[in-house]
Amino acid sequence: MRDFLTKNWGNLASVAGLVFSFLAFLFSKRASKAAQEARNSARRQSLGEEMSGASQIAKEIVTYVSMERGEVALLRVNELIAQTSYLVARWNSVLLAGSKSNLQTAQDRLHKILDGLTKNPITSLSPADKRGLTQACRAVSAIFSEEHGNAVRAVDERG
Repeated sequence: MRDFLTKNWGNLASVAGLVFSFLAFLFSKRASKAAQEARNSARRQSLGEEMSGASQIAKEIVTYVSMERGEVALLRVNELIAQTSYLVARWNSVLLAGSKSNLQTAQDRLHKILDGLTKNPITSLSPADKRGLTQACRAVSAIFSEEHGNAVRAVDERG
């Protein structure tokens, strides 16, 4: 046996090196895949956090409209319109078609809410118009809550 090892030491070292190189290759592939999954997870979590922020703003708009604080509601509506544009542009490649459609619907409703808030103070609106404005705000809030849930679910399903 000693004779065999002495005569074939170079060949055995080459085979051992080949085995270790192959194992290193396998581990690096796994590490690369794990890094890619971690990067994707972080992106989805970031989308969830941004949707959470937008959802919170939408809830605040409902509160301000119901409290008849039109000036503050107007500021938050403008902020949410900008946030929605950012979300669609930033996450366009990640968002599903249904989510893009929901965000477009929300943005359209936000523009109508903006028009309503800029034309007249909330206190001067008729009860029917106040109800319509409140319902529109609640619908926008529901859309953002749903999209926040979709983003969190995507993280959970991957996690």
